[in-house]
Amino acid sequence: MNEIERTQQRTRGYWYSDGITELVGGVALALVGLPMIVASRTGIDALSTIALIGMIVLFPLSARAIRYLKDRITHQRTGYVKYPRPSMSTQRKALLVILFAVVGIVIIISFWRGESVLEGTFGKAFLLGSGGAMSVAFAVRAVRMRLPRFFASAAAAAAATLVTLLTGIEFNEGLGLLLALLGVTSIITGAYALSVYLGRHPKAPAETP
Repeated sequence: MNEIERTQQRTRGYWYSDGITELVGGVALALVGLPMIVASRTGIDALSTIALIGMIVLFPLSARAIRYLKDRITHQRTGYVKYPRPSMSTQRKALLVILFAVVGIVIIISFWRGESVLEGTFGKAFLLGSGGAMSVAFAVRAVRMRLPRFFASAAAAAAATLVTLLTGIEFNEGLGLLLALLGVTSIITGAYALSVYLGRHPKAPAETP
């Protein structure tokens, strides 16, 4: 690893050093996943609608909330660090848009049908792939950024996927469990990281004239 790569690694690690990203993202995930679980358990369709609205609204808002909190907490203590990111290719952007569109459409249809289109083998495979990919992604992030707390999120994703496969719960509840467990885990690890960060970097007292 050359010096440029080390600098980029430290900068990425700095972004997560305060735990704010995990804390806000965890709240968003939990607010989407928990209504999905309750809706599956109680049959209250309105909760599925709430979860869908939360998925559409909360994730974009969470990015703004993270920036706001970092400006108010992190940047006043340890400054703002940024490095130029390589631009994403047009083909990759198109593939991501198509992927999210397909997943969104399938989930929307599953909410408004009496019987989910993702029940059965296809739904199990989808959850296995999603949970497995999330678990691997968090584990890789933990190693590359030298942040062991991300192993907790990797374990949470793997545990939710395993429970879904072994218990035979329906797709909506399984997806809700995955999101909710990831969210709760992120809230815990994020809150811990933030408390450690604030302890190490107290806010400097205001200068008196």
